[in-house]
Amino acid sequence: MLNFHFTVCILLITLSVHAQQNREKSLKNTSWVQQGYGRSLKIEDSTYIYYNTNSIACKALADGKLSGRFSIVSLTKDELTLNPGGIVNYIFKRVDSLPPMCTNVGTNTISYEKNFKVFWETFHDNYAFFKERNINWKQVYEEYLPRVRKINAQKEFAVILLEIVKKIGDGHIRLEIPDSLKTKVAATTLPVIRRKKDDIIQAIKDTYLADPHTYNNGVINWGKLKGSQIGYILIKDMNNFAKDYDDKIKDSKQPLAQFADELNGVDQVMKNILAGIGQSDSIVIDLRFNGGGLETVALRLLSYFVGESKHVLSVAAKTDQGNSKKQQYILQPANTAYQGKVYLLLSSQTASAAEIFALAARNYPDIKTMGSRTAGIFSEILWKELPNGWEFSLSNEIYTDPNGKTYEGTGVPVSSELNYSRNRLDFYNSFYSGDRFTDKAIDQILIK
Repeated sequence: MLNFHFTVCILLITLSVHAQQNREKSLKNTSWVQQGYGRSLKIEDSTYIYYNTNSIACKALADGKLSGRFSIVSLTKDELTLNPGGIVNYIFKRVDSLPPMCTNVGTNTISYEKNFKVFWETFHDNYAFFKERNINWKQVYEEYLPRVRKINAQKEFAVILLEIVKKIGDGHIRLEIPDSLKTKVAATTLPVIRRKKDDIIQAIKDTYLADPHTYNNGVINWGKLKGSQIGYILIKDMNNFAKDYDDKIKDSKQPLAQFADELNGVDQVMKNILAGIGQSDSIVIDLRFNGGGLETVALRLLSYFVGESKHVLSVAAKTDQGNSKKQQYILQPANTAYQGKVYLLLSSQTASAAEIFALAARNYPDIKTMGSRTAGIFSEILWKELPNGWEFSLSNEIYTDPNGKTYEGTGVPVSSELNYSRNRLDFYNSFYSGDRFTDKAIDQILIK
């Protein structure tokens, strides 16, 4: 019987590999436009070139072996679905050729006005949260275009774009400008204690944990709370779980292999954690200092603390025609999931993939949340480029709960509110009274 099952598994893997290879053959010398991301794809033999596009320019974003970057989910005559290693599939429509700007080599100097229009049009087509951020994007165009037409220096242009970015107030919007154009902030004359995230994490370990453990330079820390049978897990990041997380080793691998390494790392470390503290009465999962990373890592971690399969969230992408079709994500519990009570600690510093963990956890009422609502920035960071070479990013993916509600801008709420400051420095300083460190969330859990 064992040999039969082994033979069947090998057969299924072989068939899957053959199916991928056959699909790759049928994709030879085809062109595709991605829905909702402003990108195009050219597939030659078994290789690809992935382009960022806008109304006047086209630039290669990545290239290489197709099977190393994407897995093929489905293929019809006119539509191609690829997965880049995350929970969101990319939908492409077949075109006869790449957009014209991708085949035109060389451009003349582009005016500030043209650059501004590309910036505005990219947000118009792909940014998903003007309503949530209370932004009238047409009004932004009308207000800033006359100013752009009057400028004659790069720094003036940078000031205008940075002003617009600040107006939107989305933590996933970034503008990369040359250092020479950045305005230096004058140092304050008042003494300010600037505690860092790692200072707080170390203080929690020193003050509250008995026999603390850590993995991959502190990406995850665990132990039991002193004087109790309560387990504690602090997850600092949703990246760098791979066993070989050295950047040189990581960069030597294809993207899909990198993502697989991350998930394998999660499985290995969670096996070790639950072997050590899995018999505790309850467990605290602390995401208060987690700024995000890979949503696949976040959801794999959550799978070790849930008892049943559920539809936990849906995702769609903003397009110039509306939104793409929603993709549902079903969370499957791990084979060795924790069975006890779970407390989930959150703050406004809980962002991006860490918020996706929190959003999915809302579907499991036995997981009790404490702290304060999260940052409210869920989308993958979509990087684009202006004709002048400046890179910028925006949020184009709409994450919702199973009922269609989005928490973009507001953040995921908690059931037990501790009124943490949304200012990072004030939040970190709130753990101290003079030189004395206290964590009121952990203190409350210890007396329950």
